[in-house]
Amino acid sequence: MTAFALLVTTLMSYVSYELITYFQRKTAIQATEFNLQLVSHIIEQDLLNLSLLAMTSSTNSSTNTLLAKYFAAPEPSSMDAVEVFSSMQEDFRANRANNYVRRLIVTDHLDKFFQVDNLGSTSLPLTIHNLRTLPGLTATANEQWEQVMKDPLSNTSTLPFVLPIYGEGSARIGTVYLLANTSVITDKLKGYALPANSQLLLTLGERQYVIHGGQIVPAPTDYRISEYRNEGATGALTHVSLLETGEDKRQMAVSYPIREGITLSQTLSEKEFVPQFNIWLMLVVGVVLLVIVLSAIITYYLTRTISLPVEKLKKRIDKIAQGNFLVDRNIEWNSELGDIGRGINRLSQDIVALLETRLADEKQRQDLEYRMLQNQINPHFLYNTLNSIKWMATIQNATGIAEMTTSLSRLLRSIAKDPRRLVALRDELSLLDDYFLIQKYRYGSHITMEQHLEDEEILSCLIPRFTLQPLLENAIFHGIEPKGQGHIIIRIEREGIREVAITIEDNGVGLTDDQITGILSPQPPEANPLQQSVGIHSVNERLMLTFGHRYGLSIESSPGAYTRMKLLIPNREEQRP
Repeated sequence: MTAFALLVTTLMSYVSYELITYFQRKTAIQATEFNLQLVSHIIEQDLLNLSLLAMTSSTNSSTNTLLAKYFAAPEPSSMDAVEVFSSMQEDFRANRANNYVRRLIVTDHLDKFFQVDNLGSTSLPLTIHNLRTLPGLTATANEQWEQVMKDPLSNTSTLPFVLPIYGEGSARIGTVYLLANTSVITDKLKGYALPANSQLLLTLGERQYVIHGGQIVPAPTDYRISEYRNEGATGALTHVSLLETGEDKRQMAVSYPIREGITLSQTLSEKEFVPQFNIWLMLVVGVVLLVIVLSAIITYYLTRTISLPVEKLKKRIDKIAQGNFLVDRNIEWNSELGDIGRGINRLSQDIVALLETRLADEKQRQDLEYRMLQNQINPHFLYNTLNSIKWMATIQNATGIAEMTTSLSRLLRSIAKDPRRLVALRDELSLLDDYFLIQKYRYGSHITMEQHLEDEEILSCLIPRFTLQPLLENAIFHGIEPKGQGHIIIRIEREGIREVAITIEDNGVGLTDDQITGILSPQPPEANPLQQSVGIHSVNERLMLTFGHRYGLSIESSPGAYTRMKLLIPNREEQRP
């Protein structure tokens, strides 16, 4: 048990350590993502304003129109130059990010140029001679915030934004050259909470830079970038990667795009989101020691309260299995196991009582078997006597007595020895013929009977034993006998494909509707038990119980004319071997 507890504790500690590490890493990534997203949106707005400032000179605007007219004129006047410069200054002052513009230059790369300078006093004067010293200012230049470079006239770190100027016919007639101070990015990061061992990275196009101390410097080239697949960022634009330096140091980098081609990233050291291993190890050791002590206490308690009582109960059960059914009060404790002990004692007493009852039942069974052997003598004696009467009647040429005795003997044998609940219709009709033969000798020629069979195959249909005899008996005793004589017709025919109809019709005194209802209704408690078991109502009930409520007996009668009893049964054939 202690080993199991230690195993569970170790697994729980490991899982807890991994979960805490996971959630700390997740939280650090999400916090960094939020900070980068907030700063990036602010920087993006200023860069967008600066881009719009450059576009006012290169696209369709009043300034662009004046520039195109001025550059296209062979000898433009000074007033045209003043008008262009005034329009540029007006656009410059209207822009919200103009304080980040180091210089805005528009030139035709020949002998004309205009410049709007934020800090002209701290810069060398721009002339047609040193205009070409500005890096990236060529007749085919087109660049948008793709690098950090020094302004040669003021030695200031800037971000270049270069656009062509088009005149009539979509021909390039000049270039807009905007140098934005890198403070457009670094100013937004002055209050940025950067954790220890972390740094901010800036990606401009294909170039990587490090933001440190308000400066943007080129990043070292001895690190590799790979995908980080453990946890992803929550935002669709945020990207998480892994930086590996040449010194085998690894850092996680969370990146968020400022705009297309410009990405701001923050590195995260794994120490920020990994719990202190030493503290965690001490905590695990303390938990393990606590588990060992608790396990020892629990083991001792369980041994006293469960193991020893269970052992006593096991020994008591073994004694019961060996035949010792004496009651042991020492296993009846005041606990749940004591309830089991009391149950075992009750079981012992019940077994003793069961054995005594079994002995009494066995003795009673032997007495019953002896009486049954005695009772078997009576039917055997009756069959032998009927057989003797038959042969005496045959010797004396009394054929009627012989036939009547033979029919009675077959009826008695069927009642006493046939165990089947369902019999073939042919067997039931055979018993019916024996019964009618007996009644015929009683009533003579006053009763007659005829049978009409539609198909010989119907005789294989199954029917409950002694179903037709009560109906024939009712037709004779209650229909024909009061009238003095009569005729009985039995019809057996198919009804549909799966059903058989058996009709017993007599031309006796008939029945009223109330009598029919009384016959088919349940017998009252004071009725004769024999009549209740073999009567017409019993026949109807047995048919419905055997085949279902769809089947059974129906009676149709006319007082003084006839009574027609119809049985409907399913065409269920007997199984032949």
